[in-house]
Amino acid sequence: MKKGKTNRVIVIVPTYNEAENIGRMLDGLVGRILPKIKGVDVEVLVVDSRSPDGTANIVREKMKKSGKITLLQTDKGGLGADYAKGMRYAMEKMKADAVIEFDADFQHDPKDIPKLIGAYKNGADYVIGSRYVKGGRIPKEWGLHRKAMSFFGSLFARVVFVMPQIHDLTSGMKLTSARYLKRVDLDNLLSKYYAYKIHILHDVVRMGAKTVEIPIIFHERERGSSKISRKDLIDSFVVVVKLRIRDSKRFIKFGIVGFVGYVINATGLEVFFRLGFTPGVAAAIGAELAIVSNFSLNNVWTFKKDKITSARKILYKFFQFNMTSLGAVIIQGLVVGIGTGIFGNQWRQVILVFAVGLFVVPYNYATYNLFIWRTWKIPFQKWQRT
Repeated sequence: MKKGKTNRVIVIVPTYNEAENIGRMLDGLVGRILPKIKGVDVEVLVVDSRSPDGTANIVREKMKKSGKITLLQTDKGGLGADYAKGMRYAMEKMKADAVIEFDADFQHDPKDIPKLIGAYKNGADYVIGSRYVKGGRIPKEWGLHRKAMSFFGSLFARVVFVMPQIHDLTSGMKLTSARYLKRVDLDNLLSKYYAYKIHILHDVVRMGAKTVEIPIIFHERERGSSKISRKDLIDSFVVVVKLRIRDSKRFIKFGIVGFVGYVINATGLEVFFRLGFTPGVAAAIGAELAIVSNFSLNNVWTFKKDKITSARKILYKFFQFNMTSLGAVIIQGLVVGIGTGIFGNQWRQVILVFAVGLFVVPYNYATYNLFIWRTWKIPFQKWQRT
């Protein structure tokens, strides 16, 4: 949250045939909820997909009574496409510092909006209204099949993205700081429907946004019919897989560079062993030779977008690279030394493969991303009740 100025938070409410709900929702938001929020300027943006039931007319009537409501009409393009249009409009036309995604059908409770904004005021960049943390809940009315789809759908994304710290990856109620949302390619989201939320969450969390979860109770829809379908579930699965493949491109490059390093490593082990060094020392020397190759190739190829260019920084980062890689050298030396001590020197190359694959590769990939090219962040902070 920006210091020294009044922040603007825009609550985006997409609608299509919500005439039964939108009037009551706007009355509740503008009449009862928004006036209680202090220190933040909060407005509502209704994004209506030209509903044939007169939803927009109801919004216009409410706009006559309150200056806190804006209507954006758009062609029907799916929930994700409507949210993307609303987000761009909120940031560009309404100068939003943050946006909140919110349903018009009372499945989201308006009373939870101050909780999201409270977390934002306390420094969070990305606030997830979570159904799967303590205090959160999904509708009791849901059958076992729907409960299972909701829970395991979120769990699938959680596992594939390797985000164990986040419990609800498919929640539809979230606050996102414009500082991060502006960096999301809203024109090219992988889904125009429900899975848009997974794409935005993936990108914002990967950017290093300080993320918190607050418990919410997700209610059964009071009026009208639910719009989720089996197609949306398949769409969500496809989006998760596509994002995982996109993430994996860097790891594939890292693996190729690592293979080149392995060849250098293995050659060094063999050469220095034949020169009379012990297997452990020979493996450590081979690893250090591979470090030079790995740093150079990773810098110009694997981490090309974050490439280190200045001579001074290259020297500093190469020193840092050696220091972090020292752990890999020690690990490899210990594993090869202990392994050959147990099974014999003739197994040194097999043990080297075991040491590199099981210990060195995960260690190196994590340290390179965290400390050298700094593409990974560790911003997550669990929500704590006060």
